[in-house]
Amino acid sequence: MEHGGHSGHSGHTMPMPGMEHDAPSCAMNMLWNNQIADTCVVFRSWHISGPTTMILSCLIVILISLFYSYLLHYTKQYDRQIALTIYTSNTTNNSSLANRRESSIPNSRRESSLIPPVPSGYQSVVTVEGGAANRIGITRLSLLTRVTRAGLYAISVAISFWLMLVAMTYNTYLFSSIVIGAFLGHVLYEGEIDVGSVLSGGAAKGLACH
Repeated sequence: MEHGGHSGHSGHTMPMPGMEHDAPSCAMNMLWNNQIADTCVVFRSWHISGPTTMILSCLIVILISLFYSYLLHYTKQYDRQIALTIYTSNTTNNSSLANRRESSIPNSRRESSLIPPVPSGYQSVVTVEGGAANRIGITRLSLLTRVTRAGLYAISVAISFWLMLVAMTYNTYLFSSIVIGAFLGHVLYEGEIDVGSVLSGGAAKGLACH
């Protein structure tokens, strides 16, 4: 019995049960591409079908990349505020202890050892620098502070890996959106530089670091 007539069907695939309905098609590219239609951003539901949805997707990716820069900036500011609070508390405690010790010194000796007070105008420009700050050492943080810092760190890790997945689409427009967001974020939130850290060999973190 001749079966050769069925060979023409070998190149077709039979639809799987439940797949009869049209579903968004996501192109999988492992090379650099400028594709617009059928590009999916991480999820199948985030399906780009044309120029309009590509533009909207790029704007969203720019905003997410910009938010990531803000999150890194906010985390540094939060850590700085914690350190400043600890430093101020430690300095206040040391001053109280010094005052108690001074009150126990006889008046004749105290008057001879007093140093003229620092002018108030000078105190406004005094900054926290190495010497006094380094003497505080490592300080145990409260549970609430540790949880807050851990939450900020976890969110930054999640966003950084999500942006990495977007970059792995190898799509010119989506990749450029990440770079544009990082550029704008650096301009907006990295307006200061730690001279001491840079001169001592400290390196800045980029999007790939967390």
